Amino acid sequence: MARLRSIRILGATAALSGALALASCGGGSTSVTTVADATAQPAASPPTETVRIRLALAPDPVWQWLKDSGTVTQWEATHNIRIDASSPFDQFSAFAGGHADVVVINALEVPQFVEQADREPVVIGRFTTDRSFLGVRRTSRAESLDDLVEARITVDSALGSALLWGLIADAMHGLEFRVDSPDFDLVVVESASVADLVMRGDVDACICLPDFSVSDLADGRLRPLYGGKSAAEIYANEVIGEPASPPIADALIADKQWLAGHRHAADALLGLWEVGLRNWAAQKDALIADYPHLLSVQSHDEISWMTEYVKTHDWVLPSVYLTPEDSETQTSIFTRMQSLGLIPDDAREPELDLSFPATSQ
Repeated sequence: MARLRSIRILGATAALSGALALASCGGGSTSVTTVADATAQPAASPPTETVRIRLALAPDPVWQWLKDSGTVTQWEATHNIRIDASSPFDQFSAFAGGHADVVVINALEVPQFVEQADREPVVIGRFTTDRSFLGVRRTSRAESLDDLVEARITVDSALGSALLWGLIADAMHGLEFRVDSPDFDLVVVESASVADLVMRGDVDACICLPDFSVSDLADGRLRPLYGGKSAAEIYANEVIGEPASPPIADALIADKQWLAGHRHAADALLGLWEVGLRNWAAQKDALIADYPHLLSVQSHDEISWMTEYVKTHDWVLPSVYLTPEDSETQTSIFTRMQSLGLIPDDAREPELDLSFPATSQ
């Protein structure tokens, strides 16, 4: 591990100066959400008093590296901002309950907030695409959802990835993929059990995450369908025909009221996150080996498998900054979900704030 620590420290040295450049500019007016309008706003000055950002997110190698490399510490000193990060069991509940200002959760779960009138979520940055895949036992003859009609399929939530698979099932197969569907028997279980139930023969397939099923994938007992493509890859390539516009999964979501008074802090946070994404792109092999526990990877073989997997199916997006194409894709997804009854008619479309410019690009 000494070599890996050296790699991380060398990467941190280069990234620390980048963090200052990336996150040195303030955001625009609190009322603008378009890039064009944002460019007309004067840059905000750093706060004179220390600003606190309560951040809730799941354990992750990108964030862990930002902390371990010293990037966060220097960033906090430079910007006079303190990040109080936590990893609650349920990030959504932490945000909905007012215990976090910014949360990293799946953007497709945002429509839930229709029931939380006192919290209005705004997507301010992107992190990952949807990495879930449809998996079956090695001996299964299934090749697609068409071959799994009336089968039992495990999912870790009725929202998130399951919603995107609902769009895929409808667009590509004319099938209904949802809880209480006449076409499939969906079984909602915790993420760690999704693949296990397939391996035990209790269910026929799973909507699995690679990092929660890596041991079964590495030894070949679990076989991904659709050529191993993730839900995001299938949706972008086969459903909308836009390979360069995969749907956003995990996103940085801020409370609108908090954001109105802390745009400088939000802008700086995005700059910090950009440093982490660039480091992942440059050193993902080292990060996988250095933080295997954060990807549920244990053995050398599993590390090797995951390293090769992300070369082709990397779910971490290259930049945190939202684009007009992201807005179009997410609006299309929301409209399709609503038309299929996958989300309530009164659900509010998630707002994407595009006013934070990628000043470093």
